[in-house]
Amino acid sequence: MQRSGQATLSFIVLVSGIVLQVAIAGSIVTYFFNASKFSERLDSRSLAAAQAGVRDAQVRITRDSSYASGGNEEYTLDVGSDAALISVTRTTDNPTHTFQYVITSIGSAAGRLKQLVGVVLANQTTGLVEFKSLVEEPVQ
Repeated sequence: MQRSGQATLSFIVLVSGIVLQVAIAGSIVTYFFNASKFSERLDSRSLAAAQAGVRDAQVRITRDSSYASGGNEEYTLDVGSDAALISVTRTTDNPTHTFQYVITSIGSAAGRLKQLVGVVLANQTTGLVEFKSLVEEPVQ
């Protein structure tokens, strides 16, 4: 009778150990899954902040035909709890009376950074402001 009790105790300890390992593995998988989702959320927030910075610079260029007349303008823009660092550089193409602006916007959200670089053309004769390109580049 003593022998059957020892076998039952060994079996219960073995099954408990397996259940504990499965629970620990499930907790680890859940942690990494949630961390990756949080990372995706921060990436999208930093990209949204960078896009807001590019659009804000475009509005400033549209409102002021001589914006960045010194060649370069830098400023920050708060986007909720996130921020964007915007740099606008202007070059002139005299034959066509067009200013070319290069807008660099670095969006940040809780340490995550995304950089967008846009090229905007502003015709000084007609006042037309249009995007030539907008690309995401690695942050340097």
